[in-house]
Amino acid sequence: MYDKILVPLDGSELAEVTLWYAARLAGRLRSAITLLYVNPPNELTSPHMYECYLRDAVNRVKEQATQMAAETGGGEIAVDYKMLKGDPAEEIVDYADSAKNDLIILSTQGKSGIKRWALGNVANKVVRATRKQVLLIRARGAQADVYKDRLTRVLVPVDGSRESESILRVITVMAKQLNLEVTLLHLWPRRTEVQFQTEVKPWEKIEKRENEYIQRLGDRLKAEGINTRGIFRVITPGHEAEEIIKMAEEDKFSMVAMATHGRSGVGRWIFGSNAEKVLNEGSTPLLLVRPFKGRAKPGPLTHKHVI
Repeated sequence: MYDKILVPLDGSELAEVTLWYAARLAGRLRSAITLLYVNPPNELTSPHMYECYLRDAVNRVKEQATQMAAETGGGEIAVDYKMLKGDPAEEIVDYADSAKNDLIILSTQGKSGIKRWALGNVANKVVRATRKQVLLIRARGAQADVYKDRLTRVLVPVDGSRESESILRVITVMAKQLNLEVTLLHLWPRRTEVQFQTEVKPWEKIEKRENEYIQRLGDRLKAEGINTRGIFRVITPGHEAEEIIKMAEEDKFSMVAMATHGRSGVGRWIFGSNAEKVLNEGSTPLLLVRPFKGRAKPGPLTHKHVI
């Protein structure tokens, strides 16, 4: 699924919260890792200092990733580093394209200052510019090992659109390889009773239909051997992102995984705006996937379905 993972670093400990995730994913998925440092145009520090830092990080990540791979019979995981010069966000996006990386893992907050680039701002720019999948790890005031041993449960919001459901192609493979428990969350912004009186279908039928929808998605994942549960909630319109953030934090999910936009319409919420709000205001690690082209196919979702 992820043959090549790119992990940008800015030299700070806060940015290194990504390394544990990179090692675990690469070890289980047999992915190669590239650690990337971009030297800003006005940086005065000797590049040699960052080269030493990257070499040390490579050794640490390779040891962790290879250990993870060995637990399931895998061999040594390839880890290297790259140093570039220029605007960090632009260089990350361009390098990910040219090197054909499948996933970018970024900390949403690094240590800014004269000798650092603000990794949080860079992460926001990368998310908006890249077509690659992005895993964002929150690092607000955290130590480098804050999320250690927590990659166990993932919250997956879906809105009824095929675009939003495209995340299931990724989650199916990831959940099987990492033994993740998946919770599917379907939110329905209910309108006023006066508005519902004009609906063709009464509320009971709508509720039954939407519960059956989330049940069908859950059955697809369960058929793949994935521990899955589905949640359908009726909420106040305009509070979808807040509900996702609240549930992720209160139930201590390891990660939220969602497509970056869905399809709006009657009874549907616009996935793009909610993904952005979860990105900006949430604190749980967030995997963002742009919808796949074409229609999401029902049935088994295997490696060949994931690009």
